[in-house]
Parts: sequence; structure tokens; C-alpha cells
Amino acid sequence: MENSFFDSREIIKALIKWKKHLIIVGLVSLGASILFSSPWFIEPKYKSFALVYPSNLIAYSDESATEQMLQLAQSSDIRNWIIQNFDLYKHYDIDTVKNKYFLTDVIRTYNENVNIRKTEYETMEITVYDKDPKTASRMVDSLIHYFDVKARQLQAEKSLEVMIISKNQLDAKKHQMDSMEAKVKEYRLEYGLLEYKEQTREATKGYLKALRSGNSASVKAAENLITALKEKGGDFNAMFENLWRVRGDYNDLLLVYENAERDVYKKLTYANVVTRPQPSDKKAFPVRWLIVLVSVGSSLLVAFMTLLIFNSRKKI
Repeated sequence: MENSFFDSREIIKALIKWKKHLIIVGLVSLGASILFSSPWFIEPKYKSFALVYPSNLIAYSDESATEQMLQLAQSSDIRNWIIQNFDLYKHYDIDTVKNKYFLTDVIRTYNENVNIRKTEYETMEITVYDKDPKTASRMVDSLIHYFDVKARQLQAEKSLEVMIISKNQLDAKKHQMDSMEAKVKEYRLEYGLLEYKEQTREATKGYLKALRSGNSASVKAAENLITALKEKGGDFNAMFENLWRVRGDYNDLLLVYENAERDVYKKLTYANVVTRPQPSDKKAFPVRWLIVLVSVGSSLLVAFMTLLIFNSRKKI
């Protein structure tokens, strides 16, 4: 017997024959999809989002500033701050007493409703879905705020390490400098040494002048200074020059310490908000027209195919 299952004429005849049945199926499917996509069955959610550019971030690796911003915004610290600040256990109806997996559930629900991604324009897009449009907007704002807090915290921790290390080095260098200055002072008081090269030149000139004038007291004084310069001048000069180097090192360390201290306490912002979040006046989920369209279309298709099969078997 000729197979007429896919014969267009048979299909048209079947449509005409079973049109009432298909209309009933379509209407029932339409009503059911409208009902089951309503707020009674599917809780509507509102969308709020923001676009943010990074700024003032210190590079930790080869990643871009936007990628670094993304990693910070997706950190567990920020997620936990949001969960605590918005009491998401209660907000998401998660029982923390009877449900032993309450932490897993709240994190899963958080990840379903919070999306943070990098755009093709090197911005970070933060999107939050929530049943309350104001809550969604406030969560986006809080994510930006906590990102600033986290970035500032990391920079302060890093700067604090530098500050502590440089402070220890500074103290050690200060102790070395004080010891050398005390030794230089001792040379000055005991031997009258002030500046090796200049004193050597002047002592020689003074000695020769005293010899010519026959002033024995001046000759004696010049001889004493020359003797001191011979015996202690080399050590004094070496220590004096080394003291200048140590002072230079101390000043360099002091600059590092002051910069690190300033970084610890400064209050910078690390996010330039291009598009600020705002409460939406239109729900983003569910898309009821799409649910209705798919439901009615699939129901009619299944019903029609079933009727075709039934009609084909009846003819055999």
C-alpha cells in the first residue's frame, strides 16, 4: 500500500479533519503556558547592571587590569560580604538550621543570579538578577564598593609588607650611621680632624709658614696636626666618606618607607563606573511570550504528529 504519511495533500486533509482537536490543544496549551509562566509558578526577576573600568590597580602578574579587576570582583571575600550584608540566606529562602548544605545552596543561588564578566571593550560588566529591582540595583552598587575595599585592602597589605621591611632596614642603617657619626665625632674631638684633604693642605702650608717665621708654638701645633693626620687621617677619611654613603642609603630607605606608609593609609578608588546601576521597571525573567510561543508550538506539533500517526495506522 502506498505510504501517504508525508503526502502534502494528506497533511492538509488531516489539518482540516482534526482542526477542532488542534484548536482545543492549542487553546489548552496557551492557557497552561500563560498560567504556569505567571508569578504564581515562576517568580519574576529584575535585572540591574553596571559597566566599570579599572584604575589605580598595581600589576601582580601579566594579566590585564580588567582581568585583575574581574578576579577581585569574583573573589570569595566579596561574595561572602554580599551574602552577609544582604542576608541572602533569608532573601533566597534557605533554611540554615534544617538544611546542612545551606552554604552550598546560597553560593549556587548567588552564582545563578550574579554574573561578572569582561566585555570586548575591556570593561567589567556586573549583572544581578533579583525578585526586587531595588535589591538588584543595590547589590550591583555593593559589588563595586566591595571591589574598591578589596583592592584597597590588597594594596595596603602589600605596602605594609614593604613598610615593615624598609622600617627594619631603616633602623639598622640608622644604628650604623649613629655609630659611625660617634666615631667621627671622637676623631674630631680627640685629634682635631675635620676634613682630611683640606686640613692636610692647610697644615702643610701652616707648618712651612711657621718655620719661616720662627714661631715655635705654631710649628708645634702644625706638627701635632700633621702627626694626627698621618696616624689617624686615613682611617678618618675612609670613615667620613663611608658615612656619606651610609647617609645616602639611609635617605633612600627613608623615601621608600615614607612612600609605603603613604600607600598603606591612602584612600584611592579602583573602579571608574561608566554605567551606573538603576532599578529596572520591567522584569527580565521569565520571558512569557517566548514560553507561550514554544509551549503552544511544541504542543500543536506533537498533537498533529500523533494524529497523523493515528490516521495512518487506521488506514492500514
